[in-house]
Amino acid sequence: MGSTLPLMRQLCSRGYKVDLYYYKREIHEPEACELEYRAYHYGINTVPRELYAGISRYIGNENLTIYTFSQFKPFTSVPVVRDIIRPALRHQAYQAARVINARAYDAVNMICNYDMAYMTDMLHFLRGNIIVSLHEVWNHANPSSRPSKLLAEAIHQRRRIVLFSDNSRNDIAHIDGIDMSLVNVNPFGLFDSFTSLPEQELQDTLPGKYILFFGYIRPYKGLGILHDAINIMGEALDGYKIVVAGKGEDPVLEEIKNDDRYVVIQRFIRNRELATLIKQAYLVMCPYLSMSQSGIPQTAFPFGTPVIASDLDGFREIVTPEVGMLFPAGDAQSLARCITDLIQHPGKREQMHRNILSFNLLYPKYEWTNICDKYIEIIGQ
Repeated sequence: MGSTLPLMRQLCSRGYKVDLYYYKREIHEPEACELEYRAYHYGINTVPRELYAGISRYIGNENLTIYTFSQFKPFTSVPVVRDIIRPALRHQAYQAARVINARAYDAVNMICNYDMAYMTDMLHFLRGNIIVSLHEVWNHANPSSRPSKLLAEAIHQRRRIVLFSDNSRNDIAHIDGIDMSLVNVNPFGLFDSFTSLPEQELQDTLPGKYILFFGYIRPYKGLGILHDAINIMGEALDGYKIVVAGKGEDPVLEEIKNDDRYVVIQRFIRNRELATLIKQAYLVMCPYLSMSQSGIPQTAFPFGTPVIASDLDGFREIVTPEVGMLFPAGDAQSLARCITDLIQHPGKREQMHRNILSFNLLYPKYEWTNICDKYIEIIGQ
């Protein structure tokens, strides 16, 4: 939703009617917006407009309608159960696709991830001008030239595919069967809907000054590299704490939790809480070991907060010297030098802050007006 809301805002402001189908029975505070809803029955449900408050505050008009589509999926993590109920799930997807097809949209943009196999049947039954926007093209911790089930369906149907970074485009070129003439790159802009949210004090006590690592915690995101860098820095940390915020697991967390230089908030972070965390942070850290692209810089930059990130392709596209710093992926010594540099030179950090506030002027390809223009161009192809 962080990247979807601004695009919908652009389309609605231009007079387009936008219908959003959320592929879940229950909506619980999607990224970057305030919305709580649970459908009364399976299939397609219309979300009452009185629940739009947070979204309406950001989008600002009545051109948006939100639906949910949910399926009856008891114990589908068990293969034998999944196989038994698969015909029923496929029929539900068919019925939902019939509803969507009957509405004769000018275009349907399916926003998904490579591993969302449960959306494959829907893609199979949808007709018309279908675009598949992929946040990831494979498991970057275990790349494969074989497409996922969902991506294979998109390739088979010869659907146009939108990716959000040049790095993802390079990745997808290695996948069997892909026609690169159908692949477009249209980057994320900044997730500015976060700045429309009121701040909310956390139930956890925050340090007076801190550096922030946030998001779903996985080993490939390099928390262990950050931990090594902090150990190398020693006194150069100058009283700053490291706040680690988000659900997930990493073996290094056990050691971090016993280190008073860290504050660990290992739970789901609500949108208003995240806005508070980022706004008050001195820096945001992205020490990833691998990735296709990440929404962390796009979430941090609307608050003017600089980012230090690994020099992976997906980060190099957006974390420039004007707005942050890059270091060789996996190099804790270099990361320690970057953090030390910005702690010891607050004027440098302040200049980055000012540059970030002018980000769209410096980098117009990340301006949502231009991103929306590109989507309209792709739709018309």
